[in-house]
Amino acid sequence: MISCWQEKGIMGDGSCPELETRVHCRHCPVYGAAGRQRLDRELPPGYLEERTAVMAQQKEMARAGTLSVMVFRLANERFALKTVFFQEAAEMSPVHTLPLRVNRVFRGLVNINGELLLCLSVTDLLDLTNMETDEPARTVYERMMVVCREGNRFVFPVDEILGVRRIVPEELKDVPATLSRSARVMTRGIFLLKGQPVGLLDEELFFPGLARSLTS
Repeated sequence: MISCWQEKGIMGDGSCPELETRVHCRHCPVYGAAGRQRLDRELPPGYLEERTAVMAQQKEMARAGTLSVMVFRLANERFALKTVFFQEAAEMSPVHTLPLRVNRVFRGLVNINGELLLCLSVTDLLDLTNMETDEPARTVYERMMVVCREGNRFVFPVDEILGVRRIVPEELKDVPATLSRSARVMTRGIFLLKGQPVGLLDEELFFPGLARSLTS
């Protein structure tokens, strides 16, 4: 059955006279009532049992200390941040500079889905350098990574997003001296991903470092 908003509303031909005053179908009581009806519908068979099993599994993983992290690459180094702080990966966008406010780390503002976010260079924050490697050439996709902690949202470009991984604290090893001093200070430990070292960033140091760069 085709709903009125699909036939003559915003998803249809737009002929509904109510659109003249309501502009969008979401302001119409018919649309709202249909939404409430969907929310009030009975749960499908087995839904509660399935969700109970999933929630029990998550609690067991939490007790075991498993960490979910987002892995990304900056220059030739790989880093990770807990996924709880990761919000989205966006396409590369122009950075709008602010007169007398930008510095080596703070680059300006970036429009992400209509919202202007503070854009920083984590590569420069961690004092990373891009050196030649023997790795074979491959196609990579640069992204803007949006992160948030305690209501403070930041965006920074990364050379590549490598996806979500789960690790346990026992996997973390000491940070090698080959990392820059800034990167060593902000890294909790190193774990291996497909034989490559990944530095787990310490959110207690990483986010304050981003905030400090706005006033330096």
